[in-house]
Amino acid sequence: MKQTKLNLLLLAVLLTATAVWALTPERYLHVRVTNPSTHELVRVNLPLSLAEKVVPAINEGQLRDGKVQIGDFKADNVNIKMILDAVKTAPDGEFVTVEEKDNNVRVAKEHGQLVVHVIDKQGKENVDVTIPWEVAQALTANTDKDQINVEAAIKALESVGDMTLVTVTGHDENVRIWIDSNSSDK
Repeated sequence: MKQTKLNLLLLAVLLTATAVWALTPERYLHVRVTNPSTHELVRVNLPLSLAEKVVPAINEGQLRDGKVQIGDFKADNVNIKMILDAVKTAPDGEFVTVEEKDNNVRVAKEHGQLVVHVIDKQGKENVDVTIPWEVAQALTANTDKDQINVEAAIKALESVGDMTLVTVTGHDENVRIWIDSNSSDK
């Protein structure tokens, strides 16, 4: 009798877990590029589960085995992982500001996220990048010093709430990249 009750309880737990898992919405990576002068519009609405399977299958150019080789980037004497760990535990604040005639760059930690803001005064573009710590750390997981791990970053994005990752506002084009549970960008 006790075994039957235990089996029924186990079955109930499994069914509940399955139902909760089935109700978890698919996460989507959205990219929208608009060109106001030509009225061109490009939309990408990619389920993260699809991206997670496709990225490791592409071995072309700089992308191999889910990782991207960063051109001539050399970090031989810099441990990026240790720096990310240090910044993660640091208090929120503005860490680097560069103001020049042609552009301004600001790197900060805000609301527990890495934020980069670039103003290109010549090209009249603004670039804002917000990277959750889980994603920043995933980008450097299981990599060589001159690689980023796109596959791991995609997996990390699945646990991120709805948010805008990148915006580029320019004279000719506007770009927005964000994550949410909607299958379209509307």
